[in-house]
Amino acid sequence: MMQFFKQKNNLIFLFIILLLLASLSGVSYFAYAKHASYVALSAQTADVTSAMNEAQSKIDELTKQISDYNAKQTQNESEKAELNSQLEEALAEKDRLQKDNDALKTKLEKLNAKKRKDLQKQIALKNTDQADTATSGICYLTFDDGPSDNTLKILDILDAYGIKGTFFVIGTANRSYMSQITSRGHAIGLHSANHRYDIIYDDINSYLKDIKQISDIVYKQTGIRGNIMRFPGGSSNKVSEKFCRGIMSDLAVRMPKLGYSYFDWNVDSGDADAVLVSKDTIVKRVLTGAKGKDSICVLMHDTTAKTTTVEALPDIIEGLDAMGFRFAPLTADAYGFHQNINN
Repeated sequence: MMQFFKQKNNLIFLFIILLLLASLSGVSYFAYAKHASYVALSAQTADVTSAMNEAQSKIDELTKQISDYNAKQTQNESEKAELNSQLEEALAEKDRLQKDNDALKTKLEKLNAKKRKDLQKQIALKNTDQADTATSGICYLTFDDGPSDNTLKILDILDAYGIKGTFFVIGTANRSYMSQITSRGHAIGLHSANHRYDIIYDDINSYLKDIKQISDIVYKQTGIRGNIMRFPGGSSNKVSEKFCRGIMSDLAVRMPKLGYSYFDWNVDSGDADAVLVSKDTIVKRVLTGAKGKDSICVLMHDTTAKTTTVEALPDIIEGLDAMGFRFAPLTADAYGFHQNINN
């Protein structure tokens, strides 16, 4: 062995071998280190690739949702446009129909107005000095508690039909209309100066004082001394008993002796049942109440609140005319339609 190392060539050869081994060892280490890095990078690449794939999948999903939404929005916009078009057509059709309806309504109103005017003339002719030709007797239309803001409207309606009514007036408002009642040929009757039951029916003297007051008021406004009257509440009222027992029994005898004719009613319009009773209810009450009666005296009210009474009056007149009644104003010698005395 020592002999081997003593030879120079052998030493050089050994040195070369060692260098080769060292070089090979370095190369092996470098190769190993590079392989480890490659493995690590490969793993990172795989992770990134997986993440990218997941991201792409999410992108694809969101892209599809956006596409579906846009498609649906486009469809909704199309449907909305179609609905708007249909709505515009429907509104245009409604406007056309409304115009047609208004035109027909106007035409119908004109026809009804003409028909009513013709009927008014017919009724007026029937009641011009022809009350005795009635097949169902006479109708006396009476209006209590005026004059009021409605008085002139009532007068206009009565005049349009050529008939006369009777107004039992009080002295608390619109006294100037009293002259219109008489100057237009209607009858005026005495009702009360103040219409306060507690004052009017306190005793006989209180009532006589009140009737004189309203008589003086009517005379001052019209120049007429009224001789027809209606007791507040009618002769059958029981309210008076709270203030003076037996006063109505006394007055029912006393007033005719003093030259007055008092009038109750046998048909009640019901317009005093509430502050405002419907027009149709008033018409029905009067026409129903008139059935089967030879002659009728209809109770209505002439106060500012009774607007539906005014509205009902034309239908009442036409309905009673169709039933065969003729119309006349009350006079002192007419039948009084007296009710049973309850006090």
